[in-house]
Amino acid sequence: MSGLQQTLKKFNLPRYHLILLGVAAVLSALLLYLPFLFKDATVLTRFWDGPNYIYVAKTLYQIPADHPFVPYKTTPAYFACHLPFYPLAIKLFSFMTYPVAMLFTTVLFAVLATLTFYQLLRESGAVANPFWSALISLFLPARWLIYHSVGATEAPFLFLICLSMLFYLRKQYTWAFLLAGLAGITRITGILLGLVYLIMLIRDKAWKRIPLLVIIGLPLLATFTFYHFQYGDFMAYFSWNNKLIHSRPLDIFFNYAGSGNAHAAELYLGLYLLYGLGVLMLWRFPLFFTYGAVFYVFNLFVFHEDLSRYMLPLAPFALVIGYDEIIKTRAFKIASLGLIAMAYVYAWGVLPHNLVADWVYANLIKVL
Repeated sequence: MSGLQQTLKKFNLPRYHLILLGVAAVLSALLLYLPFLFKDATVLTRFWDGPNYIYVAKTLYQIPADHPFVPYKTTPAYFACHLPFYPLAIKLFSFMTYPVAMLFTTVLFAVLATLTFYQLLRESGAVANPFWSALISLFLPARWLIYHSVGATEAPFLFLICLSMLFYLRKQYTWAFLLAGLAGITRITGILLGLVYLIMLIRDKAWKRIPLLVIIGLPLLATFTFYHFQYGDFMAYFSWNNKLIHSRPLDIFFNYAGSGNAHAAELYLGLYLLYGLGVLMLWRFPLFFTYGAVFYVFNLFVFHEDLSRYMLPLAPFALVIGYDEIIKTRAFKIASLGLIAMAYVYAWGVLPHNLVADWVYANLIKVL
C-alpha cells in the first residue's frame, strides 16, 4: 500500500468530506439568513410557498372555510396541491414552532441531499472530484441557494431522488422504488422516476424487476385516495392549476418571443440550451442520462414563468455532472468565487419580493 493510500485510510477522507459538506450546507443557509436576522426575520418564513406548507403541517389538511389564506381566494381543496411528505416532516419538528421547524427541516434535507449526492458521485465515478462537485452544487444554479434554505420541497425531493438512485446503482431495487414513491408525494414529478426506472430495466433486460415498479405509484395513490375522502375529489391536486402543462413543447418560449418580450424569451432559450447540453453530456452514465432526458422532456411542456424553478431537480445532474469537464478546471474554481458571491446578491435581492402579505401572515401565526 502506497503512502498516499495509507494516509487516506488513516484519515478516512470520505468521512471527512461528509462532515465538511454538511457544515457547508448549513453555513450556506445561515449566510443567506444573516441580513434578515438583523432586520426582518419573517422574510425567511413568509417566502412562498413556505406559509402554505406550515399551515398544512399544522392542520394536516383539515382546512376550515375561514382559513388564513382566504384573501388569496384559495379554497380548502387548494391545499391538496401541497403533497404530504414535506409538511409531515415539518410536523415532526413542530415543537420548535412551525416557522422554525420549516426552516430547520429544509436545511436538514439540504444537508442530506448534498451528502447523498456526494455518495452517488463517489459510487458512480461520474465526476473527477466528487467533493468539489457536491460542494459547488450548493450554489449552482443561484435559484437553488434560495430553495434549499427557505420553505420549499426541492431539498427533500432531491434527497429522495439521489438516495433512490444510489440504491438502484447498488441493485437494491425495492428500496429504490419505495424512495421514488416518497419523492412522488413530495413533488408530483417524482412519479416520473417510474418511467426512468422502466427504461433502465428494459435496457438491462431485467424483466422480473418491472412488476416492482408498482411500488412507486402506491404512495401517490394513497394520497389521492385520502383527498377523495377529505375533499370529495380524487383529483383535487390538479384543481389548483390545470394549465401548467401544454400540448406543444417550448410554448413558454414561443409565447414570450411572439409577444416581443426579447429579454424573457432569451432567458428561456438559455435555460433550454444550458440544461439540454448538460443532459446530452450525461450520455456515458445511463441512469443519469435517462433521468435527465425524462425530466428535461417533461419541462419542455411546462408553461410557467418560473420555469427555472421547475428545472431545479435537473441541476445537480445536468449542470454539475454534465459540465464536469469545465467545473473541475482551475479556471472554474477561481471563477466560482464570483459565482457564489453573485448567487448571494441574487438571493438577497429576490427573497423580500415573493412574500405572503404581512397581515395574512399575522393571521396565520395566530392559528399555529
